[in-house]
Amino acid sequence: MTILEICDMLKKELLNNGYEYGFVVNGKKYRPDMSNGFDNEYYQYSLTIYRVQDPHVTMKEKIGTCVDAVLVMKRILDIHGIFSKIWLLYNKEKNKVHTVLTFEAESKVVYLELTPQSGKAWYGKELVYEDEQMFLQELEKQNYEVSDVTDSIRIGQQPKFLLEKLRG
Repeated sequence: MTILEICDMLKKELLNNGYEYGFVVNGKKYRPDMSNGFDNEYYQYSLTIYRVQDPHVTMKEKIGTCVDAVLVMKRILDIHGIFSKIWLLYNKEKNKVHTVLTFEAESKVVYLELTPQSGKAWYGKELVYEDEQMFLQELEKQNYEVSDVTDSIRIGQQPKFLLEKLRG
C-alpha cells in the first residue's frame, strides 16, 4: 500500500466517524469541557479513573484519548501488516504529554496526527520523513523528549508511562 492509501484508510476511520476526545468508564463518557479554559475535573479523572481502552471499545463508542486513538491506528495497521510504533512526546517546560504513532511505507517513516479534536496545525496531514532519526530530530527541535512506548501500553490499565512523566 502507498502512504496515501494507508493515510486514507486511517482517516476514514478516525476523521470520518465523528470521534470525540475523552474516554469511557463503565459505560459513562467523560469529555473535557474547555469552554472556560482548562477542565480540572476532567484532568483529575484522566489521572485517576482512566484506563487504556481496548481499540474495539474506542471504535464502538467513538471516543478516546490520544493513547486510544493511536491504538486504533495500530490495530488497523497490524491487520494490514504495516509496521508501526507508538511514541510518547513530553514537553518538560509545559509538563505536557502526547502519544503519537508512526508507520513505515514506501521506505519512509510517516506521522499522521488523528487524535480527536486535535488543535495541532498538522492534524489530519501526513508528515513524511526519510527515516526514524529524522522524525526524532524534528520533534527534539520542538523541545519534546521522545520515547518509544509501543510495548509499554497495557489495555485496561492506567498509562503509567505517561503518568510518570506528568508526576515527575
